[in-house]
Amino acid sequence: MKQHNEKNIYYIFIGIYFLLNITNTYFLTTQTLNKYIAPFEHTFFGELNAVIGNAAILLLFLAIGQIVFRKMKHRMVYLTSITFVYNIFIFAFGAFTLFFGASFSIQALSIFYNPAGGFAGSTAIEIFNELIYYYRIVVFVPSFILLGVTIWASVKKLNLGYFNFSIKKYVISVLGVMLLWFSTSSLFIQRFMEDLPVESTISSYASQNYGIYPYYLGTLLGFDYSVQLEDILEINTQDDLANAYQVYNKNQDSYVNYFNQEIYSNILTTSQTTQDLYIDPSISKGTEVNGILEGKNIVLVHLESLNYFLLEFMQSEAVKGNSEILEEAVTFMNNIFEQSFVFENFYNNVGMGVSSDAELAVLTGLNATGNKTLYWDYDETPYDFDSLASYFDAEDYYMEAIHGDSADFYNRGVVYKDMYGFDTYYHIDDFIADGANIEHGYLYNQAEGLYHISPWISDYELADYVYEAGNQLNAPYFLYPITMMGHTPFDFGPYEDLNMYPDYSDDIHDITERYLNYGPYYLNIIKRFFLGDGNTDQTLDNTVYIFYSDHGSDLKSGDISNITNQSYSVLNERQMLQHIISFIYVPSDDTYVDYGDYQLRKGLLTGTQPLVRSEIDLYRTIIELFNLDATGDLYFGVNGLSDEPTFALDNRVEDVVLDNYIYSMRNIQNVYPYSASVDQNIYDYILRYKLLSDYLLSTATMQNNIKEAIANVYG
Repeated sequence: MKQHNEKNIYYIFIGIYFLLNITNTYFLTTQTLNKYIAPFEHTFFGELNAVIGNAAILLLFLAIGQIVFRKMKHRMVYLTSITFVYNIFIFAFGAFTLFFGASFSIQALSIFYNPAGGFAGSTAIEIFNELIYYYRIVVFVPSFILLGVTIWASVKKLNLGYFNFSIKKYVISVLGVMLLWFSTSSLFIQRFMEDLPVESTISSYASQNYGIYPYYLGTLLGFDYSVQLEDILEINTQDDLANAYQVYNKNQDSYVNYFNQEIYSNILTTSQTTQDLYIDPSISKGTEVNGILEGKNIVLVHLESLNYFLLEFMQSEAVKGNSEILEEAVTFMNNIFEQSFVFENFYNNVGMGVSSDAELAVLTGLNATGNKTLYWDYDETPYDFDSLASYFDAEDYYMEAIHGDSADFYNRGVVYKDMYGFDTYYHIDDFIADGANIEHGYLYNQAEGLYHISPWISDYELADYVYEAGNQLNAPYFLYPITMMGHTPFDFGPYEDLNMYPDYSDDIHDITERYLNYGPYYLNIIKRFFLGDGNTDQTLDNTVYIFYSDHGSDLKSGDISNITNQSYSVLNERQMLQHIISFIYVPSDDTYVDYGDYQLRKGLLTGTQPLVRSEIDLYRTIIELFNLDATGDLYFGVNGLSDEPTFALDNRVEDVVLDNYIYSMRNIQNVYPYSASVDQNIYDYILRYKLLSDYLLSTATMQNNIKEAIANVYG
């Protein structure tokens, strides 16, 4: 009888093993328990399929334990140990969503190819804080409970000896695992193809509707979960290929905009521009906007992690007067905006490649797939893309990319020259070779003795280098400075000890406070491109400056609500985090506007764009403003100065922003404002665009194949 009771304890132990490990998966798949994830709509059959799939893999490892270990107590130790492994993976995958907002996928491993210098320590601290302050330690509860039961059984000296399974039971267990895994896999694939067959969503969809354990074990074993885009898009011939892309191709003499059904062209006229656009007579081309910047130099500045809400917060009455440094930075930004064309509703197009995806969007007008880093893929798939660098090269421009980090970061040392076509890539080793002092940082405020000490070249020095290089070059030139500082988790801030936001310090997380403290520095980087020490003019002649943020700050702790004293829905907050800065400044060579302590050159192109724009739109805007020869090529964005409606697509979590609302492609019911609704035709139109974008990146020569097909079919 005692042996029978002890077997019952073993059965209870196994029941706990199944119950807790299945329940634990919800810490990854539901927004209630994982506030960083963008989930699909939860359905009964999806949840049931995931429970069955997870149970199948748990049964598989149980069967292995039954075969390997004969004593019940050894099996209990084994199941406790394997549960601890499950829990570690769930915690690690949860930490991944903290930084990327999506479920982990094997393809995303390429992001870790980047050198970790400057990030590793502070990132580890953030993960530890996540473990403690967000109670993620609860994902280890299954291990603790099973360990407790195992220790209790040992202390009680229960006779957990031999408990043999028959061969028949082993066979049944194995066959049961195979049947369950096969059935859940089939249902998952069928439902995925019906719901949202976008490859970057597979890991999130599978985690929720297939099961954490079967999906990641299958991935580890080499199962192919990739999407067959030719079948989905029904592209079988060259005609199919041409027709599919021509629907979205905006590089045409005439096309109909899907959203307002009006006719537009690749030649923008003043009759179709945003209402308050001002073009100075010195650059005007009459009624045509194309070519107004033709022949000018261009400095295209890539800004790290600058959200639009941060600028609005710094401009708000709530922090006015808190700091002289803050006040001066905001005043300058308002002044430069007054002389610029400003995108007020500008969004990123990034995926897992974050900064590199932003570069891809702006330099090629293409959307990243979202689940991997194309820059690292380039070593095996040498993409042949049209790019701004290739167009400026055709106009005999000198082209140089400039960055204060290692050439290995994002594989830029290879990609900038080989894929984009830049003449030179100037990076941290070149700065050091030319005398940059990285031991003490860059002294940029001698009066206050303010040093910027970091593992990278200061962005102030980056701006100074642009001015020096531009003055030494024979025009025309295309300079592409990429800033580094202000990168998550926002360490090395030069103003971090000034306590500029005393009213908020107790209500926000440390990482958010560090981000806010970076605010003046972000704006002062921009200032440095135009004003040197003593506010001396260091604006380059005959040069256009275009600024854009690569992506937002990725703060997901709810702190935005705390600093703005407003309550936001999760989707509304995601929109704010995708909303970034971009503006175009075309300074005069000889006319100045006085702002008291300094002068700025008068802007020759001013106004605001209230409509949605994104990084791929900036690509087209540059092509048309500079009258670059893109004859026969593709682009999908709209001109940033036009009144043409469009949408912005975030490729990491598949959010779509339109002029009046934002919705999630993962759940069409998830929309903000709540009163809005998504037209199914619009949803299908944008989904097909995303699938075609992914297909364009499926092979190295696909863009050329598409162009050839369009030329053959449409002439």
